Amino acid sequence: MKNNIVITGQANIFNQTYLPYTHFGLIYKISALGRFGLSYQSLSTEYDGKKLSSESSFSFTKGVFLQKDKNSTLALGARVNFLVWDQSQSAGASGNGENGFEAHQTSTVGIDFGITGGLRNKYWVAGYLTNINSPIMGNINLPRKIAVSLGFSPIDNIYTNLSMERLLGRNDRQVKLGLKYDINNSLSIISGVQSNPNRFGLGLEYQIFNRFTFGYSILTHHIMSETHNFEIKFK
Repeated sequence: MKNNIVITGQANIFNQTYLPYTHFGLIYKISALGRFGLSYQSLSTEYDGKKLSSESSFSFTKGVFLQKDKNSTLALGARVNFLVWDQSQSAGASGNGENGFEAHQTSTVGIDFGITGGLRNKYWVAGYLTNINSPIMGNINLPRKIAVSLGFSPIDNIYTNLSMERLLGRNDRQVKLGLKYDINNSLSIISGVQSNPNRFGLGLEYQIFNRFTFGYSILTHHIMSETHNFEIKFK
């Protein structure tokens, strides 16, 4: 990223109003740290105007180049995630809160690590590890995941990507294929498919004044309703 960027978005997971998801991100450069990223994500379950439970993530991200010239690049990155889970008081057997569970909050820290390499701005390969420190939340180990990604840009303004992901300790894999096509300097189309479960995504980005980008995307599900996401980016 060459510019300072602010991005925010909102979606109702599976198009359900009681499953609101919001996210906020910032990429910024200061003298002491160079360029870094900050992000916030929140997903909650709501009923009758009350939050029954909520999950939040505050993240700090930093990447460094090990090699960078006109032919090739090699970079490392790490992200520290501060994870918080809030659970409201339960209704209890009588439904009025008596003899129920008290409200509870738990938190932990997860660390992600990534590496990426590129050649002539046309080919790239990357690997990403999620929760490499095996964080525990509520006496449960959070899942660890490994992802390997291959990318290719056959011509200018078209970018393709193939990613394979697997939860550590399991043998089944998830395969994702994505494509981005910059129609012109203002409009881009983004699409993708994935397996396990089978889902299809399609999105549009429109840029005005070379500073504001408005995005919309839809992601299907093989059982539940589709998820609509709205996003605004400023640089």
